[in-house]
Amino acid sequence: MVVDAAYAVRPWSQLLGTTAWLAYREDTEPLCSEVSVLAWLLALGDRMAVTGEITRAAMQSAAWWLLAADAECRQFAEVAARSRRPDADALRATAVALPWLRRLRHETLAPVDGGLVPGMDRGAAGVGLAGPDRRKAAVHRPIPGTGLLVPPESEAAPPALVEAWGAVASQALADHAAHWCQPATPADVGIACDWLAKAPQVLIVAGTMRIWDPRAPEETARFRELLAEAPGAAVRAIHADLSVMDAHARRFLEAVVEPQLLPRELADVEPRTRGYSHLDVGRRLVAYDLQEAGMERLRFPPLPFGRAMLGARTAHEWGHLAAAAGFVGRLSSEAQCRRTEDTLAHMLDDCIAASTALVREQTAADLAMLSRTAPSPGAALARLALARLPDWCANRVARGLMNNVEAEVYARHNVRAIRHEYPSGAGWRLLVRYLYESLFLGQALGFAAVPDPVGYVWASTDLAGELAPGFIDRERFATLRAALEACCSPWQIDPARLRLPVA
Repeated sequence: MVVDAAYAVRPWSQLLGTTAWLAYREDTEPLCSEVSVLAWLLALGDRMAVTGEITRAAMQSAAWWLLAADAECRQFAEVAARSRRPDADALRATAVALPWLRRLRHETLAPVDGGLVPGMDRGAAGVGLAGPDRRKAAVHRPIPGTGLLVPPESEAAPPALVEAWGAVASQALADHAAHWCQPATPADVGIACDWLAKAPQVLIVAGTMRIWDPRAPEETARFRELLAEAPGAAVRAIHADLSVMDAHARRFLEAVVEPQLLPRELADVEPRTRGYSHLDVGRRLVAYDLQEAGMERLRFPPLPFGRAMLGARTAHEWGHLAAAAGFVGRLSSEAQCRRTEDTLAHMLDDCIAASTALVREQTAADLAMLSRTAPSPGAALARLALARLPDWCANRVARGLMNNVEAEVYARHNVRAIRHEYPSGAGWRLLVRYLYESLFLGQALGFAAVPDPVGYVWASTDLAGELAPGFIDRERFATLRAALEACCSPWQIDPARLRLPVA
């Protein structure tokens, strides 16, 4: 995502569930930047997304400079010198550090003299070497998790670079806060509080404290007090957020033919869902937390697409309630469903058999554990995939409540690279997760504008680069996806119980 104004978006924000990078207009303009610099910034964003680190990211990504050409290093220094990004000083600190960054060693990309022996444990610098080479490698300090090796003369430089980035990060975030600190006007607060008199179908909380309840719509004092201390942009954003949630609630509740069938308890609904909203089942209200961790609703407007994701998550909460009430039913017979599930299981068994010996060896323990109560590893994986059927049913309802933007944002949040969330031996579990998440790219669950869902998943996640080799090819993935969709598609909204447009 490219932004024009420096503080329009919080610096280093992870957008769309880490599926989008944040860049500034100057990063993409030939007169201001270079392709090699933009590439480094995107790689840096990937590192931040995986580790959650900002201050250490430049140091952890230092292997980039070991392979960069001299001309690219000069280009970076020139771009950093004239940059107007909020973190421009961090780029300049990195440019100053390039001479010693280029002298670092790396276990595989730029080994210490004599190299590291093939198959050696990462970080075990010097192990397997002999004589002078071993002594020279042994004095290089490894940076855990990076493969980087720091020579003695540069021992103090990496912490100094991290410290410089930390100082820049603190200042950039402070500058961003200052940009949005314009206090709310009495009119901003009054509009939001007066709107509550209409008794919108939301519950407003701040952590564990109930701030406003539609049972007493006139009691707005707590809400007014919190808003009075917030910036005007945040107050207006909160009002807009609540309006979206109320609209979804009314649309859902008006579509229910027999409200008495909605359950008053749901054992499997978490009290919080990804920091956006949560469902009070007994009250049939979705709660909005003004102090939700990481959201900073009382300080800033939401991130780009944040309100669309709020709408999507709210729709999903209502979807869970509808699914629990039985408003999504199975059209096919139990025998037909069993046949499609058996087909999926056999296809997964064939996929396992067709994988390389190395893959089978690496995943044998995990498959054995999965298969303890299943007739085959493929049946266990199919069972794992179909454990998401309640989620499928909830999303069928949610899609009928969402607009197209919310559906797209929801899909992009779900279809993302998740390899780092799984241990190396759990590749088949990861494959099943990708298969299910890929169903969000289609008419049934959400974003239908992607003409080639398999191609999108293959290219936009790490599937092709990290999981696929030795596991599966694109054609087999497409076949498995179709088989999983065949297992899920018989579950449809019952129009006699819920009168929503079917997506």
